[in-house]
Amino acid sequence: MKRLLLAMTPLLLAATPPQPTRVAMTAQDYPEAAREAGVEGDVAFDLLIDAKGKITGCEVTAGADLPAGLATGTCAVAVARWRFAPARDDAGTKVAGRTSHAIAWRIARRCPPPDGKKVCVFL
Repeated sequence: MKRLLLAMTPLLLAATPPQPTRVAMTAQDYPEAAREAGVEGDVAFDLLIDAKGKITGCEVTAGADLPAGLATGTCAVAVARWRFAPARDDAGTKVAGRTSHAIAWRIARRCPPPDGKKVCVFL
């Protein structure tokens, strides 16, 4: 009988979550295929930030079913253009963490009410 050993690295619960140091967005960040297809939508996602503040992963939590690559384009923009200070534990040590965000992609100039976590991007 073979045994399968699974090793899992837990994501430490941070006293202070990762903090954005730069969230740069321009109209040019609108995913090209979605823009050309006239696709709008909201994409929510979690970013995994390592202890150095580098984005190591992006998990779409809502909007993954949107057409024209809007969800994958969202993760690509965040990974390429956003920067973070790492999370810190109770002792102040830098640790890996997770942070949640959402982008409301709009071609027309309208945006849902601000909630402190959502960024609107217009063409």
